[in-house]
Order: sequence, then structure tokens, then C-alpha cells
Amino acid sequence: MKKPLFSAFFIIAMLILPCFISAQTPDQASTDDLNAAIARAEEARKKAGDFQSPAYFPGEWEAAEANYTDAGNVKTPDAYNAAADAFNAVFKLTIPLYAQAREDEIMVLRDSLVAAGVRVSFPEIFTLADKTALSALSQYEAQDYYTARDTAAQALLMYQTMISAHTAWLGHREIIQLGFESYDPDNFDHAGEILSDAINAYMTGDFSLAQKNADEARLRYNLVLSAGWAAYAEMRFSLAGAERQAALDVKADIAAKELFTEADLNYNLAEISYDSKKYEDAAKQFINSEALFIAASTSASEKRHNAADIIREAYEKIEQSSEIARQAEITIKGRSK
Repeated sequence: MKKPLFSAFFIIAMLILPCFISAQTPDQASTDDLNAAIARAEEARKKAGDFQSPAYFPGEWEAAEANYTDAGNVKTPDAYNAAADAFNAVFKLTIPLYAQAREDEIMVLRDSLVAAGVRVSFPEIFTLADKTALSALSQYEAQDYYTARDTAAQALLMYQTMISAHTAWLGHREIIQLGFESYDPDNFDHAGEILSDAINAYMTGDFSLAQKNADEARLRYNLVLSAGWAAYAEMRFSLAGAERQAALDVKADIAAKELFTEADLNYNLAEISYDSKKYEDAAKQFINSEALFIAASTSASEKRHNAADIIREAYEKIEQSSEIARQAEITIKGRSK
């Protein structure tokens, strides 16, 4: 009795199991299709967002977002695939504009560096940036968009670093030309070391560190220049003030009023710049006022000298006239005798 009972259960199980498997398989397949469609839609949405599609095509992006929201409500593979297609369509519209914008950013910096002579003065570091920019273009053409994006960002950083380093180098050269290094020797020396570190970091591929160091070197050189101009402006202030007093002593404010007034205007503007800590402007304005005060003093002296000559000539003429009259009187008296 047990064996026939076991056989009956076995037969029933064999009849039911295929029905159970066939009932479960379509449901699992549907779930897999739905998950794949969701993943595809999310990937397409992320890619379009990563390349700024909402900014370039806001209307199309909103339509794709609406499809994505609807798909979340109905939860069918077709709905999610439609959303994915919409995001992919926006991405295809975006990517040429995105790539062009990155190229334009790079070219603006590159052109400014070329105009400044950096390509000629520093060919090795300039060529390295150019090669990186060309690699980004090749990657874009190969549709390796994420890699191209990162490479383009690196090229942009390299050009930005060169601008910072070149500006720092110009600051160093200006300090030497003006003889300002002694006004802040600590910052001057430290800036030189940091600028050297920036170049080393650039050549080894650590561009973030290179830019950080180049910016710091530039700021330190600016501090040296500021200290130098402050001291120089103070000196020019003293000299201009002395020339102003000298002009007043010879009455240039009266005898050469136009020149003195212009000099005084420059002097007052220089004081305003100095009080505002615009030391370079102040120094240049003090120099202008100093020159004009000297010109006013010279003009006043010349006028006074000319006036003295005229008076002297008048006295000479008076004396000559007196002598002529005296001689004429003598002659007349002689004849009368």
C-alpha cells in the first residue's frame, strides 16, 4: 500500500511542477526587463545631466523628465525605455555644444598665453598642455565622452596654471626692474621657491598643486610690489611736497598760476590715492605734480628775470635820455657864451 501511494504523489508532483515553473518564468522575465529598462533610463538621465543638457535644452530636458516621472507611475519597461530614448535624444543635441564650449574656454586661455609670449618663452610646458588638449579632442571624436570631459578639464587647468605662473614671473621681473626686492625680502625669496615648486609639480603631472603654488607665488610677489610702491610713493610725496613749497616761495601760484594749479590738482589726487593705499597710482601722480611744480617755479623765475631785464633796460634808457639831455644842455650853454 505504501509504494502505490508514493507513486501517486510522484505523478501528481510531476504534473504540477511544470505548470508552476511556466507560471513563474514570465513574471521573472518581466521583472528583469523592467529592471533593465529602469537602469537604462537612469543611466541616460545621468549622462545627459552630467553634460549639462538641462542648461542647453531646458524644454527637451523637461519633456524627458516628464517621461521619466510617468514611467515611475506606470512601471513598465516600455515607459522607462521611452524615457531613456528621450534623455539620449537630448544628450545627442547637447554633446556638440558642450564640447565646443570646452574648446572655446581652452582657446581663450591659450590665445592669451600666446599673445603674452609664453609659448616662445616656455615651450616645454606649453607643448605639454597642447598635447593634453589634442588628446581631449581625439577622445571626443571617439565618443569616449567622459574621458574627453576629464581630459579637457585637465588641459584647462594646465593653461590656467600657466597664466598664474606667468603672472608671478612678471611680478618677479617687475620687482627686480624697480629694485623693490629689499622692501620685503622674506616674501620675495619665498615666492621664488614656491614658483619653482609649481613648475616641478606641473612637469610631474600634479596640476592642482602646481596651480596652488603658482597662485601663492603670485600673491607673495604682489605683497612685495605693494610694499615697494608704498615706500616709493612716500618718498615721491616728500619730494613733491618740497617742490610745492619751493614753488610757493617764488610766488609761482601767482606768477605761473595755470601751471601751479595743474600741479596742485595732481598733488591732491596723489594724496587721495595714497590714502586709499593705491600706492603705484599715488607715486606716479606725485611724480607728475613734482614735475609741474618745478615747471611752475621755473616759469615764475623766468618771468621775474624777464621783468628785471625790462626794468633794467628802462633804467638804462632813462639814463641814456638823461645823459643826452645833459649833453644837449652843455652844448647849448657853450654856444651861448
